[in-house]
Amino acid sequence: MKKTVTSSVLAIAAIFALYAFSPSAADVFKVDTSKSRISWTGQNVAGGKHTGTINISKGELAAVGGTLTGGSFTAAINSIAVTDLEGGRATKLADHLKSEDFFDAPKFPEATFKITKVGGSGSDATITGDLTIKGITKSITFPAVVHQSASGVHATATGIKIDRTKFDIKYRSGNFFSDLGDRAISDEFLLAIEIVAAK
Repeated sequence: MKKTVTSSVLAIAAIFALYAFSPSAADVFKVDTSKSRISWTGQNVAGGKHTGTINISKGELAAVGGTLTGGSFTAAINSIAVTDLEGGRATKLADHLKSEDFFDAPKFPEATFKITKVGGSGSDATITGDLTIKGITKSITFPAVVHQSASGVHATATGIKIDRTKFDIKYRSGNFFSDLGDRAISDEFLLAIEIVAAK
């Protein structure tokens, strides 16, 4: 009898210990694709530039105890749009960006970003994650501003530098083609990301 009571006490103690040391369950927030967006800026070596947007098609963010801990989102490559041009010129450039010279949308219709680490919080957050473009994955790190409430998360980041050549986008890259002159396009393009997510 004493042995049975002792075993029961130990079992109860083990259960309490398990709950005491188990990590808190994460709150998951679904990305609102109608309010979230990616803006891009690309330029040539002569200083001319183009701007545009890419739609976010899906995603979610996770937080524990009010702190962002993870998440991911997907960008629809076929949604690439140009905002500094109008009409046929904008359409022509957007179609070129979707072609094999750049993002090859028919073969790689999606680009993804998955958070692997979050440092800091609020206006001093630093996000590290795996960016996948054209089936190639590279880790990137950038500063961000993250605001969270019980009902949602709002995260923004600007000036994110991406080296396109690391994702096999080498069209008119001065590092791979000579004699381009002013026709060379910078290897880096910039992203600005705004994510709005809610339960």
